[in-house]
Amino acid sequence: MSWKIKLNNGRIDAFYDDQLVLEGVELRGYDQKDEIKFLLAPYGKPYPVATPAGEQIVYILKLVPQNTGPTDIIMEIFCGPLRLALRLYPRKPLGFKLSGMVHWGWEPYLCRIEPGQFKDVVQAALGPANSLLCDCLFDKWTDRVLRFNADDIFQIKANPSTGDFWVEAQLFTQFGSIPEILAVEVINHFVTEHRSMPHYVPYDRTHHPLPPSGWESWYCYGRQTSEEILIRITDWLAKHLKPFGCEVVQWDDGYQDENWLEWRRDLFPHGGKWIADYIHSKGFKPGIWVLPQSLGKIDSKLLETKPDWLLRKPDGEVFRGFANYPYVDPTHPEVKKEWFQKIFHTMAREWGIDFFKIDGEGEMQQWYALCRDQLYDPSLTPDEAYRGWLKIIREAIGQERTLLICATQWRAMGFGDCCRTGTDVGEQWPAVEPALRATFSNYWMHTIAWYCDPDVLIVRPPLTLEQARSWASLLGLSGQVLLNSDPVHELPEERVELLRRIFPAQDIRPMDLWSHPPHGPYPQIWDLKVATNWGQWDIVGLFRWFEENAAEVKITTELLGLPTGRYVLYDVWEKSYLGELGNGRTFQIDPGACRVLCIRALTHVPLLLGTNRHITQGYPD
Repeated sequence: MSWKIKLNNGRIDAFYDDQLVLEGVELRGYDQKDEIKFLLAPYGKPYPVATPAGEQIVYILKLVPQNTGPTDIIMEIFCGPLRLALRLYPRKPLGFKLSGMVHWGWEPYLCRIEPGQFKDVVQAALGPANSLLCDCLFDKWTDRVLRFNADDIFQIKANPSTGDFWVEAQLFTQFGSIPEILAVEVINHFVTEHRSMPHYVPYDRTHHPLPPSGWESWYCYGRQTSEEILIRITDWLAKHLKPFGCEVVQWDDGYQDENWLEWRRDLFPHGGKWIADYIHSKGFKPGIWVLPQSLGKIDSKLLETKPDWLLRKPDGEVFRGFANYPYVDPTHPEVKKEWFQKIFHTMAREWGIDFFKIDGEGEMQQWYALCRDQLYDPSLTPDEAYRGWLKIIREAIGQERTLLICATQWRAMGFGDCCRTGTDVGEQWPAVEPALRATFSNYWMHTIAWYCDPDVLIVRPPLTLEQARSWASLLGLSGQVLLNSDPVHELPEERVELLRRIFPAQDIRPMDLWSHPPHGPYPQIWDLKVATNWGQWDIVGLFRWFEENAAEVKITTELLGLPTGRYVLYDVWEKSYLGELGNGRTFQIDPGACRVLCIRALTHVPLLLGTNRHITQGYPD
């Protein structure tokens, strides 16, 4: 694989791996008076140059002015195994502009892949958005990055109406310098190798175009969740949050008796199918928590009746993992059929459950490594043993149902629709930190490998309204899995309004494909760039997570990757106009609080400042 070029009517077409990448690249010159359009023509034949990195092909081209202009300018193009460089040789001072269309895979993401200027401004995109801070395109399907560089100014731009990308570059140079007006570099196997995710599979969103949005029971009812509670919650959600995009009602641990198909009759007198049917009847998708790698009770009768089903440690003792549950041997043929396949086929195909959260996944490979010699089939690696039963579950429930992996298990890529990317949160403000750590460390893989789940959203007291608003804003601006876990029917109206303003989760993707330090301090600026065929705007969250964070947060056009111009500000939560951005604005923020601003370019036509519906300010409306 290497770069190649062809001249097409005086313009450059560049190919990588025989795929057209740069199309119709043209050059223009300019001085203080005139603009000169150049066509490119061969200046001798291309020739190879051997290098330690592989062979490069060098093309020497002449810039031919279309009317009057200099006739002695040469361009050299270096086509290497990974890098393509366009280098100019002018004879006198002259400015140059380059432009051309860019093609990169099936689903290119405009992004940046490593910290650089303004690295503590988190960027995300809703639609084909632009940012002057981005220098890359990433295609998740081929796992390739196309990184741009130049010795002066360049920009990659998306056309929101067509989804096409353009690159533009500009420089001023003179005799004696040989600048690169543009260079592009291919980074192969970006997630697999550069992010060390050997099981990476690009997430196909055909069946689930948006992350799940709904409610779950654990953080308000724990193991006492009952049929009665779910009926009450479902009825309330149907009236108050379903019109705003709530779609999932999920219950957690505590329902099971001897196994995952036998339920506690004191909590669920009508059983699993009945409650699933009830939730369906209200227009929701029923969801369930399962720990499939284990028995349903710590003292299950299966310990005596099926001893050969159990996972055993090197000393022969039954292995007990999450919450002291006894684990099963995933390589045993009967376990595969009578346990994994039967449980999930019954729940999905017979009971009608649509959403599955499987827990305790984060350390599975460690337990299978520890117990490998005691497995029914010790020839399987820990990864093969784990992924084997995930495959059984995926086939049993089908692609149309949602599978959430909990928690942080990269070996589940290719099977999970969603993944918990951190530890449990809580209802006190310091307990929001696991969600911050999960988001800022792992958001880069959201929509790429799966939908990221930083755990639930809680908005009830003892959280202050400002703290609840900050937590809700983080979920609303990131577009991650959105599951509330409050006794919603008891919430004050102002807390319910927080939920209405962020439901449902939107099709938001990361623009920064790296991990922020998990220990903090966490970024205080989140810039969601929204692009539609009728407008572009930014929703900027300014946060002061904790007392130790800066009390003043300043924003400028440069920091937000915006072109120079006039912009107006609207406070999303306060519903107030704040005037122009100008040369920058500084905001004072209290600990635990936030400001969410809608920033729009000032034009000479009537302008929508904001709405009182969704935090994205018009996108889903």
